[in-house]
Amino acid sequence: MLPDPTPADLERATAGDVDAFRTIVERYQRMVYSVAYNVLGNQTDAEDAAQEAFLRCYRKLPQYRAEATFSTWLFRLALTASVDYRRREGRRPEPVEVPETAGDDPALGDGISSSTLVAALHDLPDDYRVPTVLRDIYGLPYQEIADLTARPLGTVKVMVHRGRASLRLRLQAEREA
Repeated sequence: MLPDPTPADLERATAGDVDAFRTIVERYQRMVYSVAYNVLGNQTDAEDAAQEAFLRCYRKLPQYRAEATFSTWLFRLALTASVDYRRREGRRPEPVEVPETAGDDPALGDGISSSTLVAALHDLPDDYRVPTVLRDIYGLPYQEIADLTARPLGTVKVMVHRGRASLRLRLQAEREA
């Protein structure tokens, strides 16, 4: 995770200092976009959801309390904005689109390409994909995932386990095809 802004930076942004808020956006825009992309599955929707997350951040910044790190708080806003966007738009992601930052589709081992992995991840049900991505891509501890998704710790562990198992089956089927 990125280093959190100082309390002085947050206070300036809360007071309406555009430059202070711009610094926050520039620091966290990749993380927020990444969360949105992993939930929504395509670039355009991810950009819209990321923008919505930063609008929520701007509006709710006076409510931020240092009980959680700022990056965790913003991560939760991004996750919620993305899930809300999906619900509002009523869309299912198109699993084949790979963001420009992925490069030339390198093999990840055993002949699995990054586009195949992205497609397999986006084919997972939301209940499995989101906790699995948060654990295996972002490296969050189970307890933090439970806090972010508002689910019990045991449920999160089961969802990650089932998400990994489902992903493994999908990738094995792809490898054999």
